[in-house]
Amino acid sequence: MMGYGQEWSWFWMLIPTLLVLAAIVFAVWAIARPAGGGSGGREAGALTILKQRYARGEVGRDEFEQRRRDLELS
Repeated sequence: MMGYGQEWSWFWMLIPTLLVLAAIVFAVWAIARPAGGGSGGREAGALTILKQRYARGEVGRDEFEQRRRDLELS
């Protein structure tokens, strides 16, 4: 019976390595996710904020339309 199960010892050593690797990948994903993936995310965010300000009455219709056009051009 000596040596029984040793052929699977590599598998049990691999599990902690995979868990650490998964934790690192998740951390990188969680940090990068709020960035929005580039300028497209920022533009969409700016347009959303502009729409919210318009809905609250902070900007008028003319100012809303002008700023919306400016955002779409950039």
